[in-house]
Amino acid sequence: MKKHLSLSERIRNAGVSQEVENVKSRHAFLHARCDGATEYNHLWIHGNNVGWGHGFGGMLGYDQVCHGNINDYESMGMENWLKLNKIYPEVGGKDFRPLMECSVHTLACDIIEVADDGQSARATFVTPGAINTTLSPDQEKWCHILWERYGSDFVVDTDGQLKYVNEHVCPDILTDLDYRDWAAEEYARHTDPNAPPPPPVTLGGPFVTYPGPWHHEYGLFQTPQNDVPWPEPYRTFSETDHYNNPRHYGQEEIVKE
Repeated sequence: MKKHLSLSERIRNAGVSQEVENVKSRHAFLHARCDGATEYNHLWIHGNNVGWGHGFGGMLGYDQVCHGNINDYESMGMENWLKLNKIYPEVGGKDFRPLMECSVHTLACDIIEVADDGQSARATFVTPGAINTTLSPDQEKWCHILWERYGSDFVVDTDGQLKYVNEHVCPDILTDLDYRDWAAEEYARHTDPNAPPPPPVTLGGPFVTYPGPWHHEYGLFQTPQNDVPWPEPYRTFSETDHYNNPRHYGQEEIVKE
């Protein structure tokens, strides 16, 4: 307990902590239906110092974040819809975004730290989940399982709303459900010279300020990665100490507005 805070300040911060869970849950729902436009238009600060990172690298600035999480996703969704429309004409007139896939990100083990001034918060989450579809152009069902960790920064905007300012997604495990043994395949890559190489990273593009890899998926000899450590108590939000800080990943400089 932060005894240096007054009772009213502790109650205020408890409310901020609850709002972190609400915003994160809204993200999970919107991501499940591939609706990046609603998420990044309403749940994020719009500025040059917002950041979003994944295993492939780090985006910096709202333009990059939007390109990677709205433009790219909607392009893939529309391409998928055009193919589906030739096979299933009943998709005509429907929102093309949730027809691409369903990304179910459950949220667990959250650790939330609210700043002493109540104007920001930092949080980590474990997100065991699945990405699946029963509607695909090849008329095959598929499902991927994944374990990821989130490191997220939130700030209170000028309207008093808590919004994202940074997020780093750490993909620990991503593989197909049911018919593959991802651990056995990884072992075979190191013991069988004829084993196929690991699948390439399929997300990300040239629109990253800090190219990765920032985080590695499961490997037989992978060392522990604490890329999104539990948040520690802090006084106020800092632009040089957050989860999308390139100094954590071998970069010395951080871009300022």
